[in-house]
Amino acid sequence: MSQGSDLDDVRELAGRRVLVVGDLVLDEYVTGRMTRISREAPVPILEVDARDFRAGSAASVAANVIGLGSYASIVGAIGCDPAATRLEACLCDVGVADDGLVRTPELTTPTKTRYLAQGFTGGLGGRQQVMRVDDTTLLPAAAIEACAQRVGKLAGEFDAVLLSDYRGGVVSQASIDAARASGRPIAVDSQGDLRRFRSLDLIKVNQAEAQSALGSSDVVGQGAELRRELDARVLVITLGSEGMLVFDGSDAAPLRVPAVRVSQVFDVTGAGDTVIAVLTLGLIAGLSTRRSAELAAAAASVVVRRLGVAVATPAEIVEALSGATLGR
Repeated sequence: MSQGSDLDDVRELAGRRVLVVGDLVLDEYVTGRMTRISREAPVPILEVDARDFRAGSAASVAANVIGLGSYASIVGAIGCDPAATRLEACLCDVGVADDGLVRTPELTTPTKTRYLAQGFTGGLGGRQQVMRVDDTTLLPAAAIEACAQRVGKLAGEFDAVLLSDYRGGVVSQASIDAARASGRPIAVDSQGDLRRFRSLDLIKVNQAEAQSALGSSDVVGQGAELRRELDARVLVITLGSEGMLVFDGSDAAPLRVPAVRVSQVFDVTGAGDTVIAVLTLGLIAGLSTRRSAELAAAAASVVVRRLGVAVATPAEIVEALSGATLGR
């Protein structure tokens, strides 16, 4: 396709309204230099130079929706602690509406801290992740129910509901039912039990989860059967560097959408969030499933070259599509 056509299609992703429902995490990046070995134990000492905070998990999905010119609000749960304050500030910075947030003092806001060492070649702009520390707690039952109530209250105001399931408890059966009751198109990025998500418009799952659901490694041959079992309008199975398979019932064989090649992959964090955001916007914009998947692949090729959760702008997607065409 021409660059003009690419731009026209990417522009179709703008002006939509998406309610993102899912688990929230504060991503912390601690960057420093390893200067010596500790005398206390045979481990390197990281002397901290900088700390950076970003809203991750479902918030990354919402940020990608906004980055493409659409509106996103989020339903999720946070605590009443310093991490929650930082996470809310991160949401505000990227323009995510927070009217669906549930704040509960019984919850410690989930935080994932990544330690990065500077001074190495390649990697994350000369930074190498050396450790990750997760601080998470179970979501209280009252918060789960409150999230479902927020979905029921807000979903009707949006063009689509996007369920971002990181298995933290927000995407409960009650939330799924509330989304269905809205009558709006529903998309889901599943990392758990796929069979909870029957009769939805769009289901995205990675290769490992699809294989687990099928009890087989043959996602090409059996993916169509899985789509029928789930009664999904569209099933997308992502294959990492091999792109993705799209099952929409239109062909006997799946649509194969190759990954847009990049010379360096710095960080895959958040790439799946970018893909589901673009696929959902393409669905409600009326783009074909193949075209939506092509745009999603191009967007993913942009964010994997950046540190942590990131978004792709319309101009960057068009540029990536142009590069992919020239590289064929």
